[in-house]
Amino acid sequence: MARWLVTQGDRQFTVQDLGELQQLARDGKLGPGDMIQPPGASDWLYASELPELASELQQGGGGPDYDDDDLPRPNRTPLIIGVLVVLLAVAGYGFFYFAQKVPEAQNLDLFGEGGLQLTEMLVTADPAPLRAQPDGKTIASIPKDSKVQLLAKRGDWYQVEHDGQQGWVKVDEVVPGYFFADKETRQDYDPIYNPDRYIFVKNASWMQLPDQRRDNITVFQLMLANKSKFDMTDIVLLATIKDKNGNVLETKEVPLEGTVKAFSDTMVGTLAPADDDPDGEPRLMTESSFAELAKDDEDLQLRWSPGIEVQLSTQGFVEANIDMLQVRAIPKQI
Repeated sequence: MARWLVTQGDRQFTVQDLGELQQLARDGKLGPGDMIQPPGASDWLYASELPELASELQQGGGGPDYDDDDLPRPNRTPLIIGVLVVLLAVAGYGFFYFAQKVPEAQNLDLFGEGGLQLTEMLVTADPAPLRAQPDGKTIASIPKDSKVQLLAKRGDWYQVEHDGQQGWVKVDEVVPGYFFADKETRQDYDPIYNPDRYIFVKNASWMQLPDQRRDNITVFQLMLANKSKFDMTDIVLLATIKDKNGNVLETKEVPLEGTVKAFSDTMVGTLAPADDDPDGEPRLMTESSFAELAKDDEDLQLRWSPGIEVQLSTQGFVEANIDMLQVRAIPKQI
């Protein structure tokens, strides 16, 4: 598996994946001035330039603890010389290796012909297993240096498409094209690759009326808040119910229709089936998207109710939560 290379003064070490980097930052063992080389690249970045490390660096105090036996102990005397050597090496050899390794020169243009598109990524694992579900069975192998199309993100997994086949890869098995752009561009387009960091569930509550309890239906009231400049869609929520001791009794994925517009909030609701379709399924959607539907059919208001109705199989629970599980940002050039 491709590894990340970290330079701290005159020493270097490798970490397994982005999650390990984030843990080092949280523990105060990685500082904003440390230099990081993403897998498959020859260019170096400051840790503070990686959006994935920003919050962890703030929480972790921003510097390594050299008294920890888990990290190699540096010689502080040649610190400045070591940094200069690294910088000179990057400056002197960066262009040569940049043309030889991932990504190739033509792929650095995010929007140009032959370059990476906004929702494309390069595979750095050799190869990357394509799984049917996160942590699921491998259904194919994607060769190193291949381009894949981003479909959605779920935790530490990307849903991608390659050669017409869809599946899931780990986030540290691919590198988004924006990783190699300037800091401002990375900040602008980070929501495309990390949409779950910009949309939030707010003011969530749940209830069961007597007739709903008989049918094991729980109504979740909640607001979705999008803090990015991109519209969000393909949302999947996760409903979790627990007993009085906090033990999880059941979880259920809840797909949600519609979008959440950029820099906006929206409630959610349920559109009941039409009277002439008694076997139809209720549609769970964002209130803003329902408002667009209702413009052409005012009678839809009679079938609309606030909150999403989720049918679960477990009875007698005392706690219910609803959280963001999966989401996709709708790309646009900015």
